[in-house]
Amino acid sequence: MRKFILPFCLLLTISALGQELQKFYNEAMSAYRAKDYGRFYENIKEAYKLRPTHQGILYQLGIAAALTNHNKEAIESLKKAVLINADFKLQGLADFNSINDTKEFKSLIALQKEWQTPVVHSEVAFTIKDRSLHTEGIEYDAEHKTFYLGSIHKRKIIKVASDGTMTDFCPSAFNGMTSIFGIKVDSKKNVLWACSSPMHEMENYDSASRSAVFKFELSSGKLMHKFEMPLIAKANVFGDLILNKNGEVFVSDSQNNSISIVNEKTGQIEPFYSSPDFVNTQGLAFSLDEKYLFIADYVNGIYRLNLKTKELIEITTQADVSLKGIDGIYFYNNSLIAIQNGVTPLRCTKYLLNKDLSQITKFEIIDRKHPNFNEPTLGVIDEKTFYYIANSQWGGYDDNHRIKPDDQLKDIVVLKARLN
Repeated sequence: MRKFILPFCLLLTISALGQELQKFYNEAMSAYRAKDYGRFYENIKEAYKLRPTHQGILYQLGIAAALTNHNKEAIESLKKAVLINADFKLQGLADFNSINDTKEFKSLIALQKEWQTPVVHSEVAFTIKDRSLHTEGIEYDAEHKTFYLGSIHKRKIIKVASDGTMTDFCPSAFNGMTSIFGIKVDSKKNVLWACSSPMHEMENYDSASRSAVFKFELSSGKLMHKFEMPLIAKANVFGDLILNKNGEVFVSDSQNNSISIVNEKTGQIEPFYSSPDFVNTQGLAFSLDEKYLFIADYVNGIYRLNLKTKELIEITTQADVSLKGIDGIYFYNNSLIAIQNGVTPLRCTKYLLNKDLSQITKFEIIDRKHPNFNEPTLGVIDEKTFYYIANSQWGGYDDNHRIKPDDQLKDIVVLKARLN
């Protein structure tokens, strides 16, 4: 997801905290230009305290630390920055003269080159010729060997049969349907669930449109119920949804940084959980026993929520990897599969968890810098195969949110990777 998330290359400006952050950052850069490196270090350090995961701040803190002889801190900060964005300039800068010849800096250069190297394990599962569809979510019905994909631009759901035949599951803008994000199939109950939110990129954008969750009969495409947010509600962006074993629907809201649940008895979408630690909630994944809900926060990383006690912890790791920029997330065999479109280069990663599912012990790159990547988004696991959208095409619009001509877009690609 791109247009409504916090810009990853810029400072996060959120209310009072954002203003304070911007103040410290501006003062830091002003001091740097004046070659007042002590003041540069002091101010960027304050910005770091407010947003310790921001790669731009980490990079500038690395520079400031190197210029003020805090060499260990310089290496640590630059390493964190490079693991988020491997394209930060390290070589040939006079700012790094104090650490340039150290073994730690040389190791950092080697690490950067490693992360800049493509890794490709996936192959193309199928392509979609409708270039203006702009897909975000994908689901697979194993019983009927059918894929379902949601369209951001055309406000509909399509299905792709095993022979590649593509048809509409529901028509465009059906019953006020807006941009489609997460999709889930409950084949036992013959139900398909989808969440939608109004986006400027959709056809016939209407600011009065509301986010909603749709319940369809899977076999016929008939609408069974529409769960819509009330008019008085704040703006919502339902980025993903997930079903538990009882068929209950949980929805993530990246605009309000919360998790909601669909109450079929009341016909309402009700608050389930939120935390001040959240900055931009994205994908959701249950542990196998459904004791825990894993929540991807685009800015901070991964959280684990105990569904019974509501205890929230942050998933940590000592591995040389960043947990930022995760969109879709999926639990598989005591690990988490994460699609990371908020890092450079783009990647799909398998994170192996410890026994109590509280920490990442190691990781495996599924794909990095895949030639078909153009903002990968969401995926689905079928037994030991992971399918995911490689090129969602959030960048396929002009400055006025108008879709570009087909000759400036590419066919939509769905990748598949064999999981260990």
